[in-house]
Amino acid sequence: MSHRNKLTLLSASILSATLTMSVPVMAETLTEAVKKTLSSNPTILAESNLSRSIDSTIDQARSGYYPKVDLNLGIGREKSDSPTTRPDHDKWLTRGESSITASQMLFDGFATKNSVDQTQSLAESAGFSVTDTSETTSLSAIKSYLDVLRSQQLLSLTEDNLERHEEINFKIKLRSDSGVGTTSDVKQATGRLSLAKANLIANTGNLTDAETNYIHVIGHQPDSLQDPSEECCKNMPATLNDAVSIAYQQHPAIRSSLADHEAALAQQSGAHAPMQPSVNLELSATANNDLDGVDGHNNDAQAMFRLRYNLLNGGADKARIEETQFLSENVKETINITKREIENDVRLAWSSLESTTSRLQYLEMHVKSSENTRSAYQQQFNLGQRTLLDLLDTENEVLTAKIDYTNTYYDQMYACYWLTETMGKLLESLEIEAPEQALAISTP
Repeated sequence: MSHRNKLTLLSASILSATLTMSVPVMAETLTEAVKKTLSSNPTILAESNLSRSIDSTIDQARSGYYPKVDLNLGIGREKSDSPTTRPDHDKWLTRGESSITASQMLFDGFATKNSVDQTQSLAESAGFSVTDTSETTSLSAIKSYLDVLRSQQLLSLTEDNLERHEEINFKIKLRSDSGVGTTSDVKQATGRLSLAKANLIANTGNLTDAETNYIHVIGHQPDSLQDPSEECCKNMPATLNDAVSIAYQQHPAIRSSLADHEAALAQQSGAHAPMQPSVNLELSATANNDLDGVDGHNNDAQAMFRLRYNLLNGGADKARIEETQFLSENVKETINITKREIENDVRLAWSSLESTTSRLQYLEMHVKSSENTRSAYQQQFNLGQRTLLDLLDTENEVLTAKIDYTNTYYDQMYACYWLTETMGKLLESLEIEAPEQALAISTP
């Protein structure tokens, strides 16, 4: 990355006429575009709402620690047939029931504790998923932003190329009309002019496609975009191994998988709860009238410790324990899968950054050389020392060289952001605050 400043200055000098864009005062920077994306992207908003819903399950699980109160009321007609009522078996009474029961869990085999641990881990996983989605979406926004800039500059190159071909075509026609040039020269120049026009149409379409994708990802029409130049490639790790290590520690997808495993372990522990007794404190009171065919009130109050212990459940509890063990192992392997995918992305991004950075210096030399050759051939053509084909070939050589440079320039810039995203540090590097439900990434 040490030659980044050189490449930036070099880009300005090489593409001064064709690649430089005027930047209005109210131009939208890449960071501003990413911020707008994060605040309005429907995928992120959906993930955030899902995370909020999972947060609510924590309070649901904690409710097991608190007392429960049940009120029961009932009234109706009753006819009873028993030794007490048989002499008057046709008598109907108005039966009235009312009861209130308060129950406090004292011990439930740690079912509530494990349920709380599980939901907390799931909520943490959902938060990291929001962070992961935010990073991925931000990278997509950056790509669409850079693609518009790339397409604008490629269009500018083809416009310049068309102008030069029009000038050559005009001069060739003048020479032909004056009897100096040949008809074949006119046809040759006209053919290359047609190719230049076709290239312009193609690049105009490419820019339209890039702008359409920008609207799809970011949510509005691109307007006066700025080249981010120095904003990328800041604080890059020294080696590939350092980049992989950072990704293992910080990438939100890995952190989410780890939280999922913690949830699976809590679920596995909770599966043992039915194998243990439960103890509750129950307070109850009843106020009934005319029960079981007997006139009068029937009231009572109780304060009881109740122990319940299931002795046989057909093997369902044991099977549940085995199920959760396998589920835990499944999630554990998912962590390994995620790590492999992340490492693969880091290596690909690192390779892309190294390759494009190395190529830029040679593509710079190619641009300079082709421009110098074009100038020399123009002079030699005017002196009759070069053919029209030589002159037209140099124009195409310059166009090809500048196109290659421009594409590699933006490929390198994207590779910087891509590598940062594969390490889980994209929003951090842009100094952008993640969405509310996203969990901040910090080294464990």
